[in-house]
Amino acid sequence: MNVRKTDNHQGKEVNADKLVLLLSAKIARLYLYDGIEFKKLKLNESDTIEAYERDLPSMVGKFSNAQAAKEILVNKFLLHIDHALGDVLRDHPNIPLYILGTKKTNGHFNKISKHVKRVTEYIHGNYNEYTMHELKLAMEPHFLALDFVKK
Repeated sequence: MNVRKTDNHQGKEVNADKLVLLLSAKIARLYLYDGIEFKKLKLNESDTIEAYERDLPSMVGKFSNAQAAKEILVNKFLLHIDHALGDVLRDHPNIPLYILGTKKTNGHFNKISKHVKRVTEYIHGNYNEYTMHELKLAMEPHFLALDFVKK
């Protein structure tokens, strides 16, 4: 789906599609925004961390380190999300990608991602509970800034 809209002021076609990845340490949701609505895209990997919990080694007695186990789990989850994101980016080669998440999660993802060059902007905050309308309002200034730069 490649939606184009005409900019009436300049008479040029501007690609209106944008990819928005809502990212946390527990869930990832990817949307294609066409300038009007968000369409959820299915990732080729599980988009929740629970799918990866069963692969952790069992912790034994007092020698277990819960924080280290959590870091391993989050790292594994983010690696799988990055891999699935690669498939989507191949299908949408010239579409801007916005990643929304906490500063810590975005930073961790930035360190492990193979697709850092494709990220248009990391937007820090917790957007997981936002409705689509609230998300559109929050993203509007970022979309306008990109459109301004493109002109």
